[in-house]
Amino acid sequence: MNRFALLLLSASMMLAISCKYILLKSEGVKQPALESHKSLSKFLLSKGIDTSEILCFRDTFALNTFYRTSFKVPDAHFFNKDKKFVDYRQSIKDCNGMVSVFIENIDSVNLELPIEGKFLDDYLNNLVIEKTGHEFVLENQEYDVYMVVYWAKYLGKVNKRKVYDWQELVKKAKQNGKRIRTLLVSVDYQEMWGISKDQIPEFDY
Repeated sequence: MNRFALLLLSASMMLAISCKYILLKSEGVKQPALESHKSLSKFLLSKGIDTSEILCFRDTFALNTFYRTSFKVPDAHFFNKDKKFVDYRQSIKDCNGMVSVFIENIDSVNLELPIEGKFLDDYLNNLVIEKTGHEFVLENQEYDVYMVVYWAKYLGKVNKRKVYDWQELVKKAKQNGKRIRTLLVSVDYQEMWGISKDQIPEFDY
């Protein structure tokens, strides 16, 4: 590769990185911080997102296990009436933009073949009520669909465009008689875990 071509490549890479940084900045995406019930509730209310029930992971080990499994955030996981996991993606390359499509066709959750060996209870084992730190226990009530939504305060406006929109679609589905149980799970680092800011990893966006 000649020197001119190398300069062009370097310039284009710098431009791409710069554009990505500007995009993230405009969306309010930042490094994770220690959060509390007060800070999370205030943030969600500012985005018009329901705060009546906020869940989080019980400790850093549970959260780090979540991150190691390469989950996307924000994202949603769907479970049918038998509490079996149903993947909304048609392929592993599908992004969370398909979540809205799945909600709009919510009946398909009970028509699609569930993933073998994945159950809702397995996803709830490491969750606690964010306000109190008490173990979360799902009420004994039947639903057509269970939807677990993962979000993070450090993602800024992305939550507004995704989580809020998903909740609005769920509201419409409920108005049409669909019994949907939504669980809102924060994947932020929590003050109640007794960790310091220095123990929070820096994310490479």
